[in-house]
Amino acid sequence: MKYLTKIALEHFAFGLVIPISIIWKLNNGLSLVEAAGTEALILLVTALCELPAGFFADKFGNKKSLIVGGILHSLAAILMVIGGSFEIFVLAALLSGAAWAFISGADEAYLHDDYLEKKEDYHKAYANMTIVDEVFTIAGLVLSSTLLYTLGDLRTVLIISTVFISLSTLYALFFLPARRRTVKHLHADNVTPNKLTMRSSLSGIHKIFPWIIAFALLYESGRVLWQPHMQNIGINIASFGLIFALFKAASIVGSLVARKHTAFTAKKLFALFSLMLLSIILFASSSIIVSVVALVIFLFTENYFRIYMSVVLNKLIKKRRASILSLSSFVRNITGSGLIVAVGFMGQTSILIALIALAAFKIPGVIYILRNHKSVFHA
Repeated sequence: MKYLTKIALEHFAFGLVIPISIIWKLNNGLSLVEAAGTEALILLVTALCELPAGFFADKFGNKKSLIVGGILHSLAAILMVIGGSFEIFVLAALLSGAAWAFISGADEAYLHDDYLEKKEDYHKAYANMTIVDEVFTIAGLVLSSTLLYTLGDLRTVLIISTVFISLSTLYALFFLPARRRTVKHLHADNVTPNKLTMRSSLSGIHKIFPWIIAFALLYESGRVLWQPHMQNIGINIASFGLIFALFKAASIVGSLVARKHTAFTAKKLFALFSLMLLSIILFASSSIIVSVVALVIFLFTENYFRIYMSVVLNKLIKKRRASILSLSSFVRNITGSGLIVAVGFMGQTSILIALIALAAFKIPGVIYILRNHKSVFHA
């Protein structure tokens, strides 16, 4: 429950900012390419910091890694409030990228290794975490729209978000329990590896890495285009929070379905990926209804996919969980940063072309997952 409270505070803060982050940058004088560049920079910095952050989490503890990430997020949020120039947003992106690096691998590793006593409960616990994440993100989105309707001031929303990010960090510092593993297990994780264990680790990574690549291809959704496209087709910015709340509700449904269907089948995955690719393309429609429905479908498929991805990785990883999860996040963020820059450039000419290209880029990942799915779940 304490861990879920930390997630609730954190994602309520993120929910406040999600509908306005790109628009805030555009209103501060950035072009779409510059705004996309700062978003790509977040992913690039996250990628570069992933492995050191993963080693930090394995050596000093996942909780400490989460706290460091929270502090960096708070500083980035303060810079976002200040805004005013491209340079300020670049600095905020640098801090935000480093923050995500300290959180990404440690978040799942903390839940799996430190918080849960029974590892077989991980599947449901992770699904519960995503549901709490989405519910409180929705609360933040609704408040964001309410504040924009009543006050019309983007900066006020950002200030409130900064307060809640800071509260989340303080809560993690004072209330999250320490790791549950025994001294014997801790020693086994941190002992200097000999040739045999190093060879074993490399063998494990060799088996996991193709999956990491496949997941990276599917992960980036072209979010940098969502707000500009919605504004272009006539949706009022004050409605963004409510519309994004609808998207998050679809995400919750995806989490609930994934939580219930513990047996992932190739047939279900084929249907999932088909819907995902089609919805990405349909979002580019000039019809408000078609665009909104397309994103509702996409967000459903995205959360189902994320839970599937987490389950697969945690089945494949046998040791040094935070480090390997950080490696996975490293690959995803490197891939994502390139895709964001690409869709940002293409989106200035045609959002439809940008999203078709994005969908096509994901097809090799879909093919690999469908071909190798049974090797994980029926080994």
